[in-house]
Amino acid sequence: MRQPHKKRIQVAVSILSEVAKRVNELDRGALVDYLRKTYEKTGLSPIRGKTLPPDIYDKELTTLYVIGKYGLGLAQDYPYMFSKIFYVEENLDMALDLILQGDIEGAREKIKSVSPTGVVDGNMIARLLRIPLTKFILGFMSEDEFTRILHAVYNAFPEEKKTVKSYVKFFIGLKLAEAIYRGEIRSREYKEAFKRALAIRIGFPKTTPSDEYVKAVAEAVFNMSKKELSRVLRVEEEEKDTGEEEDK
Repeated sequence: MRQPHKKRIQVAVSILSEVAKRVNELDRGALVDYLRKTYEKTGLSPIRGKTLPPDIYDKELTTLYVIGKYGLGLAQDYPYMFSKIFYVEENLDMALDLILQGDIEGAREKIKSVSPTGVVDGNMIARLLRIPLTKFILGFMSEDEFTRILHAVYNAFPEEKKTVKSYVKFFIGLKLAEAIYRGEIRSREYKEAFKRALAIRIGFPKTTPSDEYVKAVAEAVFNMSKKELSRVLRVEEEEKDTGEEEDK
């Protein structure tokens, strides 16, 4: 079976090894640039939806953070590296813990402390959810834990329910694309059943992505061709804008 995240993990480990050696000379901006160049060289794309926002590589530092902290245990060995470079992810991770503990105001302050605008907005909620999403798809969190966080954030920030639903759609699209890549979905009928079962299981039964959206994610994240995707997805030759919002 194809392993969709093997290369991403290998590249992340290599980058983290380099960062540990050069932590005194690197800052967050330099690492973002290094990550972008490494991805371009190795043919990787950030974990993303249909578009390529300008700050996507800054957001992709979440992958390095998750693998470094939860996969390699580097936060204990290199605390300075995490506080110097991964301070955004550290604060958002702490905000997630506070949300689960019921301290919503404390979580808001943590999010505001690393928000470019100083407020809790859709972009920051998407960044917040990127941490558990990355942990889940890389095997550091169970689906039940991820689902619990989705609902906790949904209830904690009622003004951003639309953002959470948009992220749920992105998550389902990503999992569908991954399942197609692995060869677990071989028919359109099973694709529909998989999509609806996943949406129901995580508690958002009406929040599902279109085939065009899944195709865009599969092409961007897993480099899949239109030919192999057309076997299980209903997509037109010239795709129309479905009006689906991005995960930011």
